[in-house]
Amino acid sequence: MKTSFLSPYPKEIKSLLEPAILKRLQKEKRGQGYGKDYKPFLTVRDVPSKGRVHRRPALTHNRIVHLLSDLELAVFLLFDWNDSVTDIREQFPLNPEATIDIARRLGIKHPAYKGILQVMTTDFLIDMEIDGFLVSQAVSVKYADDLEVERTLEKQEIERRFWESEKVAWYTFTEQDVPITSIKNIRWLAPHMHSYDLENSERARIFDRIAKALDGSSEEKLPLPLRELDAKYDQLPGTHLQYFRHFAAQNAFLWDIHGKLHTSLKAKDIELSEYWLNQEANYVYAQ
Repeated sequence: MKTSFLSPYPKEIKSLLEPAILKRLQKEKRGQGYGKDYKPFLTVRDVPSKGRVHRRPALTHNRIVHLLSDLELAVFLLFDWNDSVTDIREQFPLNPEATIDIARRLGIKHPAYKGILQVMTTDFLIDMEIDGFLVSQAVSVKYADDLEVERTLEKQEIERRFWESEKVAWYTFTEQDVPITSIKNIRWLAPHMHSYDLENSERARIFDRIAKALDGSSEEKLPLPLRELDAKYDQLPGTHLQYFRHFAAQNAFLWDIHGKLHTSLKAKDIELSEYWLNQEANYVYAQ
């Protein structure tokens, strides 16, 4: 499945292990912690600006996550909407001593930049509760075309063997593994993540306004109560739909994005985020 939304881009990491940067990463404890306290080893500021990156709040732990491509966003949302998932750690660093040893035994060059060895990372480390047991899964996100490149496969094999030695299941996700309904819903929401920069009082007021309108129109298709709000508050047609998409992109309004397409939504399909109801939400500003 090919879509322009899930188009790859170069993600070459510049000078990652230069001494000054390594010292900063260690001081900031990147790649350490759990849940809301986790700090990814790489953030959107550590990669070249070419291509599309994402910062967004997570349903799982209400932390701002750093995603380095549209495909990472899509895969992240698959897990973030899974009730069995208890923690998601993105850009998780692998022990370089272990990966260097694996590369040496395989006769493969370890990833390096300008002669400086890199710390390899796994895109996601997922903790899930299954039948009362906590299970971890490591997930590598790659475009299908990349998996036809020999060098990519070599690095994948180092990563696979690392997690095998840790007794953690390791999987590869490509754009072909993402459900089409999810993609369509993400495409509808993602561009509106930064449509507005709302201050706390305005944000709370608009959220409450839309929430009450949806609660009173449970059987109506989603656009209808939003159009009524436009008329009531003398706004241009489509204003409150734009607000809804912005708030839903920020996880204020929730629905099963993997099973129900946005075009068929009714007001009763929408749930309200507990973080937003409790005024604990992490709001992502445009910059």
